Amino acid sequence: MYSTHGKSLSRVLIADDDPVIRHWLTSILEGEGHSVVSTNDGRDAYRLLQGDANFAGAVLDMSMPFLEGSDLIRFMRTEKRLMRIPVMLITAESDIRLVASGFAAGATILLPKPFTRKRLQQMLRLMLGTPAVSKPLAVSRQTSLPTSTRKDFTSGLEADSAIALPAAESREIRPAVQGPVDLSLLASLEDDDGGVDENLVVELIDLYLENGARQVNEIKAAAARKSETLVKELAHALKGSSLTMGASLVAKLCAEVEQANILNSNEVAELVQKLESAFADAGEIFKNERRKRIIPVAA
Repeated sequence: MYSTHGKSLSRVLIADDDPVIRHWLTSILEGEGHSVVSTNDGRDAYRLLQGDANFAGAVLDMSMPFLEGSDLIRFMRTEKRLMRIPVMLITAESDIRLVASGFAAGATILLPKPFTRKRLQQMLRLMLGTPAVSKPLAVSRQTSLPTSTRKDFTSGLEADSAIALPAAESREIRPAVQGPVDLSLLASLEDDDGGVDENLVVELIDLYLENGARQVNEIKAAAARKSETLVKELAHALKGSSLTMGASLVAKLCAEVEQANILNSNEVAELVQKLESAFADAGEIFKNERRKRIIPVAA
């Protein structure tokens, strides 16, 4: 780490509207000796960066309120004092065109959800240990892009001199999951370097259940008002945290709500009802997992 004007550049900026991801990232980064500045939307992150360029790296969500992560990166790549900052872009998107747009904007690493703690640590260490200005890694052969899109994708990387981790290589290979929660993914949130940080997982479960219950209620209310933009934003946010926690059925239903025609009241109402039920079922599983991890305090 080096310093500018006496300030250490061991700080990392986190901008994500998902409190589960923010808490998890903060725990990992602080555990490795970094200090963290976090915010829950892109506009606030933009303001922070305008006033302070002393960050060793930034972790941004692709879809955030007020300002998308890729738009924020474009701003950073045009500012001389910010262009050196490596950026990891986290996304719940599966559309290859959106993934490509993140790289084209100048992302150093793009990490699709879901991912394990081990993978997240690896990517954070890669980001913070590698200069932002470098040759891009080759695009994976596993990443299938139309010819025109592939050309734009590659030229965008070269223009921004980013280090690109192909999306297909950043995913953990997992079997199909039956049931509302992938408990193996939940377990992968824990520290696998010799110890198990059960308290952290309890905190993440509590955050997910509290935030998710509020989001489900807000989705119901927004759907009743036929507020399409708000319904999609809320469903996308809940999908992201559900993927992180392994709530696979909730994430699937959120994706369906995102694609639903809000004017079709019956379709949306049925999906929201299924979503509410799936979240309740997942909640019971998470509460049981929480109980297993609580260690009784000796009298």
